[in-house]
Amino acid sequence: MRLNGLFLGTLAAGLLSATAALAVPTATVDGITIPIDSASGGAVFSVQVDRETRITQVGDVLSGVGVLNQIQDFPSSTTTYLQPCSTVGCAGTFLTDSFSGLTVRSIVPSSTGFDVYLTGGMLNYYIHSTLPDLNTGNQATDFSNAVSSTLFLSLQPAVFDSFGDTMHIFVPGNSLAEFSGNAQGDAFLNVVGGDAAHFFDTNTFSTGFNNTTADLAFVGNARQVSGADFPIGGSDDLFANTVPEPASLAILGAGLFVIGWSLRRRRNFFGSAI
Repeated sequence: MRLNGLFLGTLAAGLLSATAALAVPTATVDGITIPIDSASGGAVFSVQVDRETRITQVGDVLSGVGVLNQIQDFPSSTTTYLQPCSTVGCAGTFLTDSFSGLTVRSIVPSSTGFDVYLTGGMLNYYIHSTLPDLNTGNQATDFSNAVSSTLFLSLQPAVFDSFGDTMHIFVPGNSLAEFSGNAQGDAFLNVVGGDAAHFFDTNTFSTGFNNTTADLAFVGNARQVSGADFPIGGSDDLFANTVPEPASLAILGAGLFVIGWSLRRRRNFFGSAI
């Protein structure tokens, strides 16, 4: 009986060690390391640099390309992915992004600028072994270069009001064509595909509309640039919660089951010995 208890204790300790190793808050997909953190409010924080088309009137379609340059665990600010591969987690891989289909529904002028409301759209991330040229002199070629690889994550903007809007942008100044300062955008995003989809499909952000939730929150800023194929450039922040893959949860559950069984057997043994 004592040997059985020792065996069970050893097995439980081994499983505890395994689950402790699995508890390290990262996962690697297609060479990209992702923090695993389900804290409320969006624990994973990322930054991307984008170039995009100009908006001037209702019916314009916002599109563009960019590069994701950082993924980190927001509470601890521990960077796990940094462009271009200068720290842990990158391993010679690059993430480009492309967005398209965001159509201007309404433009509302104010004393300080314009509120622009858009519908539809997609945002996709792609894995590359080398960083593609996103400033070739032709927007169509830039877009083609950005998407010509493995799909890492596909996101669809979520509707946040009764008009079907999926993105809001405030553009400062007296003209959309030649605005001054930084335009600011916000949106919610839902996971719809890609190799890393199951890590980000958490539905933890309230859209504020019809009790619906989304998987990521998006906040961006943009300004006019010169000497680039896309006339608008900026930096975008995305917040997300992530979850471990099912296999990790299954092993953790198995470990807890064996530990519980071991403790029960141990209580029974000592109870019979008294």
